[in-house]
Amino acid sequence: MLVEIQEKTKNLNCYSLIEYLVNDHFKGKTIVSASLRARSIVVLQMLADIDPATPIVFCHAGTIYPESVEYKQFIIDKLGLTDIREPQKRESDTMPGDRDHVEWLKASYNGVLGTVKTAMHLNKSLDGFECWISAVYHNAVGRSQINRIDVEGKVLRINPLLNWTREEVDKFLQAHSLPPHKLAPRDPVYPKNENDQQLPFYGY
Repeated sequence: MLVEIQEKTKNLNCYSLIEYLVNDHFKGKTIVSASLRARSIVVLQMLADIDPATPIVFCHAGTIYPESVEYKQFIIDKLGLTDIREPQKRESDTMPGDRDHVEWLKASYNGVLGTVKTAMHLNKSLDGFECWISAVYHNAVGRSQINRIDVEGKVLRINPLLNWTREEVDKFLQAHSLPPHKLAPRDPVYPKNENDQQLPFYGY
């Protein structure tokens, strides 16, 4: 199946790839993991145009600031997304016959230079789906996967923006009147109080 889908989609742009997966080959069997970073918002806009009822699991590292709650709701309302989910309890439990599915979330640690990565397991969230559009994008551009489409256990893992540059992301967001997260210009976000530990990144 992997070779067949790679062959059918090798010449498709990002939008057409997502449309093919969501509306054709994996209709009703596709789920998306997303964050509030710019590349993730690009994917969400495309999904909103293709099928706003596609299930979306929002993943977040570190402290959840009020700005994040506000921005997330703004994106949901603006794009008309209708199936928003949170990671489930005991997500680290690998499902029978499958493998561990992880998004790595990047954060700074209490304002210190350097970053830490938190494993966000999505095993229960992905159970029953066949196609996983992985759009959290906490890794460097082009570093999270070698191929746009890979087999990962029982699902195909899709990296739709694999080769997109920062300039392409900026152009897309501007064309769709999508502002970045308010805290993105200040990545990494330094502590607002002494209780803050892992501090999320909101940029690209």
